[in-house]
This record gives sequence, C-alpha cells and structure tokens, in this order.
Amino acid sequence: MRRILLCAAVTVAMTVVGASVQAQRAAENAVNAAEDAFGVSVGNETVGLYSSNSARGFNPGQAGNIRLNGLYFDQQNITQGRIYAETSMRVGMSAQSYPFPAPTGIVDIKLRRPGDHFGGSVALTYGPYSGSFQGDVEVAAPIVPGKLSGLLTATGYNLKSDFGADLTRVVYGGLLNWTPSETVDVIVFKQGHEMRGEISPLIFTAGGVVPPEFDRTFYFGQPWARRHRNTDHYGAIVSARLYDDWLLRAGIFRSTHHLSAEYFTFYRNVKPDGSGDLDVLRSAPNRDLSNSGEVRLTRTFIDGPRQHTLHIAVRGRDAEHVFGGGGAYAFGPAQIGVYDPRPAPPFVIADAGLDQITQVTPGVSYVGRWRDIGEISVGAQKSIYSREVTQTGLPPARTESQPWLYNGTVAAYLSPNLALYGSYTRGLEESGIAPETATNRGEAMPASLTEQVDAGIRYRLNPRLTLIAGLFEVKKPYFDRNATNLFTHVGSLSHRGAELSLSGQLAPGLTVVAGAMFLKARIEANAAVASFIAPVPVGRPNRNIRLNMQYGPSAWQGFSVDGQINQDGSVYATRTNTVHLGANTTLDLGARYVFKIFGTSGSLRARVLNVTDAYGWSVSGSGAYTPTLPRRFTAQWVTDF
Repeated sequence: MRRILLCAAVTVAMTVVGASVQAQRAAENAVNAAEDAFGVSVGNETVGLYSSNSARGFNPGQAGNIRLNGLYFDQQNITQGRIYAETSMRVGMSAQSYPFPAPTGIVDIKLRRPGDHFGGSVALTYGPYSGSFQGDVEVAAPIVPGKLSGLLTATGYNLKSDFGADLTRVVYGGLLNWTPSETVDVIVFKQGHEMRGEISPLIFTAGGVVPPEFDRTFYFGQPWARRHRNTDHYGAIVSARLYDDWLLRAGIFRSTHHLSAEYFTFYRNVKPDGSGDLDVLRSAPNRDLSNSGEVRLTRTFIDGPRQHTLHIAVRGRDAEHVFGGGGAYAFGPAQIGVYDPRPAPPFVIADAGLDQITQVTPGVSYVGRWRDIGEISVGAQKSIYSREVTQTGLPPARTESQPWLYNGTVAAYLSPNLALYGSYTRGLEESGIAPETATNRGEAMPASLTEQVDAGIRYRLNPRLTLIAGLFEVKKPYFDRNATNLFTHVGSLSHRGAELSLSGQLAPGLTVVAGAMFLKARIEANAAVASFIAPVPVGRPNRNIRLNMQYGPSAWQGFSVDGQINQDGSVYATRTNTVHLGANTTLDLGARYVFKIFGTSGSLRARVLNVTDAYGWSVSGSGAYTPTLPRRFTAQWVTDF
C-alpha cells in the first residue's frame, strides 16, 4: 500500500509542476477508436464482440495468445492498467499478416508512450453501484528531453461490486521510454494490481431446475469468506534498427499472481424455492509465475509495388503454478438470496500441487504485400514443450511434446473497396484450469494442439464505413469432469460460426460499431463419458450481438449521446442438454460532453446500464448459474493537465 500511495503522490506532484500540457484522457472514446466490431478497449471503455477472455467462444488470454507491443507475453491474471494505450482483438481480416498468429485470435496490447511533453490527468468515477467510487491520477513527463521520458499511474477503487460484494482494488504502474539514438528504443515498465474483497457465491441446482430470482444488489455470502490477490507485471522491450533494413526487437517479461487468501462459497442442490446446501472451500495459498519473452529479427525490403517482410523469432516461457490444496466445510441447509452468517469453521488444509512448464518456440514467417493486388503470409514454428506435475503422495507426472506449428493467410483486393481473405492456423495453446467443482481444482491442463480456418470479405461501403463478414471453424481437445469428477481430456470440440462487423460513420456525427457472432459448438465425447456429456457444451451461447451507436454532430459542440444493445443467445445449462436457457438482452444508454476550460481539456460522461433492469441467467462451463447484472449507473469526470 505504501508503494501505491507514494506512486500517487509523485504523480500528483509532477502534474502540478508540469507547465506545458498534453491531452491524456478527455478525448478517449472506444467507439471512435474501433476499426471493426471485434473488440477494442481504450482506457475504461470497451466495445465490440470479443475481449481478452472471450473470442469465438474461447478464452484467448487463457490460451496464451497475448502480445505486448507485438511480442509474446505469458501474462498471469490478465489486468488492465493505464500504462496500456489500447487493447485490440485480432481475428479474421485484422489478423491477416500478423506475425505468428494463433487460433481463437490475438490479444494485441499496446503500451503508452509518454512523449516529450508534460501531461497529466485526474479522473473521478461514481458507480456503478451506490457508494462505489474510483479515482485515477496519472502523469507523463520528460526526464531528459528527447532522450528519456516517464509515465506514472495510480487507480484506487472502493466500491460495491457485482451482487453487493465489498471490493477494494488498487492498480499502479510506471513506464520509462529511453531513446539513446535514432535507431534504438527501450521501454521498461512495471504494473501492480492488488484486490481484497468479498466473493459472490456460486449457485448449482439439482434435477435440472433454474434458480429463483433474488435481489442482485444484495450480498448473501459469508463475511469472512474473502479474497486477497496480488498481481505484478514487469518487463522491458528493446527495438534496434540494424544495418541493411534489419530490425531487432526483444521483449522479456515477468508476471506473478499470488492468492494469499481464497474462499469459494457454494450453494448446491438448489431447488425452485431457493433452498439448498451451503459449502465453503478454503484454498491453500496459490501462485502463478511466468518468465516469458521473444526475440525477433525482421527485414523488410521493397521491390517496386511489392513489399517483402521476413521474421525470424524465438519465443519462450518458464512457468510454474501452485494449485489446489485447501479444505472444504459443509454447513448444511441454506437459502440463496438470504444473508445467513455462520461462524468460520476450522478448515483442514491439504497440500497444494506444483505444475512446472517450459516451452521454447523458434519460428520463421514471411509476409508479402502487393499494392492494390493483395497480400500473403506463411509461417512455421517448432514448439518444444515440457510439463511436470508434482502432488503429495503421487509420483511426478511428466509430459513432453515437440509439434510443428504452421500458418498461412491470403487476401485478394478485388477492387479498391472489396477484399477477400482466408487463413489456416495450427497452434499449441493452454487448455485452461480445472474448475472449483473438480477433484483436481486449479490444475492447469496440458497444452493442446488446436487449429483454425476462416474466410470472409471486407467491403468499404464508403470511406468511413466498413463491413466485414466471415466464417470460421476452430477445433480443440475438449476437457471436462469425467465419471470420477476429475477434470481431464474427454473428447474433441469444434466451434463453427459466422461473424459480422459494421463500423464507421453512417452519417455526419453518427457512428456505429455493430457486431454479431453466430456459433454452432459441438462435442465429440469419448465413450466413457458419452452417457452424460451431450453434443452441445454447457454455457456456450448460440449467438452474441453487440450494437453501439453514438450521435454527436459538430453543432452540438462536444456533446453526444450513445446507446448499446447486448444480446447473448440461448445456452444449455446441463451437460446432458436437458435444461435450456433463453437469450439475455440488455440496453445501455449514455451521454458525453467533451469541453475545454481555461485551455484545459475535460469530459463528463454518464451511463445507465441495463436500463430495463432485465433479469436472466448465464451458466459457466462448470454449471454455476449467474444472473445478469442489474440496472446501475456510472458518472465520470476527467480533467487533463
């Protein structure tokens, strides 16, 4: 905490001292920044179909598909911070010619660059629930003009979180950008994230029933069942322009995630009247740690209207995960939605296990672009992977794999407005961790060979409005609980779908970011589990639709209104496909005012989320029910210095 307060104090001091100004936050607008509807985050705003934890029905962040300034980063516990300028999802057309793509898409994170001017901002946010507040402060400043500049950020939350849980969170970061010469650029950064708070209970029903509705703003967990997490990311990125058009880029990163205290509150066998059984699991202290990075040598040369780019790279990681352990206690009958505190019991804590992973992947990639004709890329990688799992009372389990990974993309520009694209990608991705309900809770599954094929079109309706339509299929091994409740490989999974994106200006002052994804997810289960694992996986919506509209003509002088419609399609809630939940649709409305006063930029933004207070249910892959979030309100004031 002292580090956080010191960071905030230095930030405020530098902001006050800075004489010249540079706008930082007031103009941030995710709708304006979106190049397509597949997902972009700018500051605290996010629009689009996909995110770092959801793309084409999978979790690209969990799969290890994060790139920081284009380089491989095995980030533990994905966090957002003000040292990041923008996070974009690269799928379909936006993934064409991306070096070494991956199935289910790339989470493309860009770091902010402080520049050679003083600049700072302060933001205060109220909401989204009553009594919730957030404060942000940041400053960018030159240290050695033209050579060295720095950025400091700090964010503090004291709020009611989803479903009434108390939550305190702090995020702080710093970044230095050193350019000793015109050909060398160095970035060093640190980001920290600490969270303490109550944990919303997990609801599991009996006999295929759907839980009854309850007050979604009311916390009914145990007051002592709290969570304490710390996450830290460190790293350095070096770019050096070498002779004869060669560019050397290297990044080395360290990411840690510590769970000092962790409880899971389960309401099991919940009946239509809301009665069930209360169990609480206390986890042993767990941690995730990864050292990762990439070294890439790139040469680009021009041949008339053609551009050729060669990438030679080596990426790798050395990771360990302490998982599982802990102990559970059964409290007996209880009622969901009713605050019923029980004394903390004497948990018997079992030992945790250790999962160690080493992976090195050299590769080569070629990208060719022919002006007004098209582009093509091919790549090959050799991944050398080893994993060892150690648990008390069991011999170490070791697995090794050395698969070839390859990719190819092609795009043809049929006219200045119309392009066709297609791609194939084979990857080695992480397969997630065992859920809280499994006997091997928290254990990371072995990395799996995955493949993706997609194709589509991009059509520019006018210079400011673009339509993208595509088809895709992603194939992966399928992991679920078997007959003994062990989370393990039980079959194969395919996601076939279609996705649409419309983004840009429909008319002067009217901007749209509209996306839709229609999904057919299917399991081919092994014979041993086929009797209770049906063809459709639990919790996979058959469609996702996001429609963002923003209207703010120049005559309104900085004022605009916006709306967002979100729809997640129907899902199966049980592994036997006997319970089917309908679609959830919500409406968000907001207004924004961007202004200048005394030469300083500022903005005010207010939003009402889930305006109609719609009530629906979603289901996780483990079968836990979660209601849609209730109506809520946010207001944010930003001032740049």
